[in-house]
Amino acid sequence: MSAKRTTAAAALALAAGLAAAHTATDGFEAYTLESARRLAALRSPAPVPGLALELADRGPARLADLREPVLLVDFIYTGCPTYCAALGSVYARLQERLAAEIAAGEVRLVSVTFDPAHDGPAELRQYRSRHSASAAGWDLGRPGREPDLKRWLAAFGVVVIPDGLGGYAHNAAVHVVGPDRKLVAILGLDDIDGIVKAAREVSGGSELHAAMR
Repeated sequence: MSAKRTTAAAALALAAGLAAAHTATDGFEAYTLESARRLAALRSPAPVPGLALELADRGPARLADLREPVLLVDFIYTGCPTYCAALGSVYARLQERLAAEIAAGEVRLVSVTFDPAHDGPAELRQYRSRHSASAAGWDLGRPGREPDLKRWLAAFGVVVIPDGLGGYAHNAAVHVVGPDRKLVAILGLDDIDGIVKAAREVSGGSELHAAMR
């Protein structure tokens, strides 16, 4: 192949790769699937289904039935030694930072296990007690059936992969659900200030997804 043809072929391959990357990363604004997931929540808040959970403290309930305008939702399994332990610590700090909003019935924390076969009400309560001395404003629950679990994960864009060692690899974040039960923001575990700000803005009725762009 001539040098000109080689150069042309390389240019075409590069152009195709850039085009694919542009599409996959929302115009290069998101460089990972997790970043794309978070960007999508800000741009186009999607309704999340009112699927049923067996709550550790209160029995069966639906997401849509929880009366608090703002829900901060995370996904855990109680045997996790890494991300879930960090999430538990984050939620304990959020209990403190949002104590006034929780007491006023404006915000509730919700932890959903994606390992319902092993995480019953007792295990979920133990998980919470490892991180916080208080149950105030923090519900934990498990989907009742495998199809329900799949719908929960799909609705929030959560990926869970068995690691071959009895545990799971999974993305970890705090998902902000507004009064209309739309997923309006997804924030990292290290952004406590951002999570608190988001919860307060959404409970106050502000347009979070516009303000955070």
